[in-house]
Amino acid sequence: MTPRETTRRTFGIRKYFAFSGEVWGLIWKNKRLFVKFLLLYALLSAVIVGLMSQENFAALRDALNEVPNLGFFNKYSTLFSNAMTSGSSATDTGQQILAALLFLYGWLTLIWLLRRIVGGDGQKLKLRDGLYTGGAPVLATATILLVILVQLLPFALVLLAYASVTAVGWINTGIQIENMAAWCALAVAAIMTLYWICSSFIALIIVTLPGMYPFRALRAAGDLVIGRRLQLVLRLLFMVLPMVLMWLLVLIPAILIDGWLGLTWQPLVPIVVLLLTTLTLIWCATYIYLLYRKMVDDPTPLTPTIREKLRKNRLSAEAKLKVNAAAKAKVKTKKHQDA
Repeated sequence: MTPRETTRRTFGIRKYFAFSGEVWGLIWKNKRLFVKFLLLYALLSAVIVGLMSQENFAALRDALNEVPNLGFFNKYSTLFSNAMTSGSSATDTGQQILAALLFLYGWLTLIWLLRRIVGGDGQKLKLRDGLYTGGAPVLATATILLVILVQLLPFALVLLAYASVTAVGWINTGIQIENMAAWCALAVAAIMTLYWICSSFIALIIVTLPGMYPFRALRAAGDLVIGRRLQLVLRLLFMVLPMVLMWLLVLIPAILIDGWLGLTWQPLVPIVVLLLTTLTLIWCATYIYLLYRKMVDDPTPLTPTIREKLRKNRLSAEAKLKVNAAAKAKVKTKKHQDA
């Protein structure tokens, strides 16, 4: 919790769309490096985790084609949501663990590369350097991810409570006043959870520094975002918007082409989903890292509140009174000695 004595401080960063353009510009400037990472990560993900099932997607597409009066929007919104939620074929525990490790090493490699790029070493970088060196703080980063999971528990409990009362019929699923109130409660819980864990996202960057421990990284991230937490939450929410637009602009044409050609075993949509997932990882890592750099490069101290100013003025006045009293006592003592 931010103390009441602490207030806002400035955040030297460009506007939302300008900052997003800066992120895309950094990715485009180093496109060869990121394309290599994109292809390697997608290949490893396809081999280790697997693609989404083209047969299941084709079966759903054919079933929706047979539904009368379904409508264009309902059909393709269903296919779009199914493609997004069925991004991989990881079903057993072993595959899920491998998928988590692959994501962890991909994140660490990206952060290592981004730190060198921002530091001015982008021209000499090679992907293999990040692959061999970037995975050192894997245990510390996994600890931060566990902390984030713990911080997500309140929202998960609220969501579970909503599903439970909806299942027993206490809340109707239609547009009713009780359902609207429940969704408002869910929205408040989601915003409060994001407000709580925003510093943990910055800790995912800090923990990759050499010799950094996870809980020290959490404390450093908390000191870094204090007075800027609301601005950071808004930036993290805006981070989702370009990704949503990219998924819409790329995945929907792939689904349309898949439907027009009637593909059965050719995995057009699964490959597009895999590439978009990897590009989303690159975008989020670059966006969060540049946010971290903007906060580190902005040395603006905390702005004192009125209470702090009054307290500081009172202390300075008391100190002046003590100095004047000591000076007067010294003068009296000297006069007494002279007499």
